[in-house]
Amino acid sequence: MTHEQIAAYMQPKLQQAFDDVMDDVTQANRLSVLAKIYHELYDTPEEKLQWLDDEELKEMILTIYYSLSRQRHALTSGVAKEVKKYVKSSYKDWKLLEEMTTDSDD
Repeated sequence: MTHEQIAAYMQPKLQQAFDDVMDDVTQANRLSVLAKIYHELYDTPEEKLQWLDDEELKEMILTIYYSLSRQRHALTSGVAKEVKKYVKSSYKDWKLLEEMTTDSDD
């Protein structure tokens, strides 16, 4: 495939993934994987992509996406845990400061 053919295949998929993110934030992973695959293929010289056709590209995307799904799940779970921990800690600090300032106002 040429870079133009790859772009013609990938750009509608990227746009759809972007649109899906607006409806469902969990689709951000899909968007990032598609964008990175596109970037890597575009940086690959075309003569090394002559074997690639639509079906092979589709299979490549699915293979890469699903092979990363476990890692991505661990990452997103880690992010959720860290956000909750940060919010809990910051809320406690804020609440303590608010109580201290309220007590000193009386």
